Amino acid sequence: MSLSIMIVEDEMLLAMDLEDILVDAGHKVVGQASDMKQALALAEKSGDMIDIAIMDVNLARGPNGVETAAALRQRWDIPSLFVSGNLDEKTRALASEWDPVGFIGKPFSEREVLAAVASAPQRAQPGSE
Repeated sequence: MSLSIMIVEDEMLLAMDLEDILVDAGHKVVGQASDMKQALALAEKSGDMIDIAIMDVNLARGPNGVETAAALRQRWDIPSLFVSGNLDEKTRALASEWDPVGFIGKPFSEREVLAAVASAPQRAQPGSE
């Protein structure tokens, strides 16, 4: 099952690594964003086609990944998979409110990322019913 995935990560090398892992596994990366503003702009263009957002908790500018995940879930019903080095109990509790696909700590393995992505629900594409 191929998914359409958005990557929200402010460290370019990690974002590129995630994209390589996902594309090599047959998924489509619809784009990368380094902050909430870019993530929302990307969702505005492709939100109804995005199955999942891979989300860092600490983003470079503005609101954090939990707030970004909340906005994506509320406006486009896009679930997030949190991939972060900052997954303490408080952060997990705040993020859990938005029904995430899961949590993966950094450094991550390809196997962990692909297993979590495989558990994400796929959106029904227009005309596929």
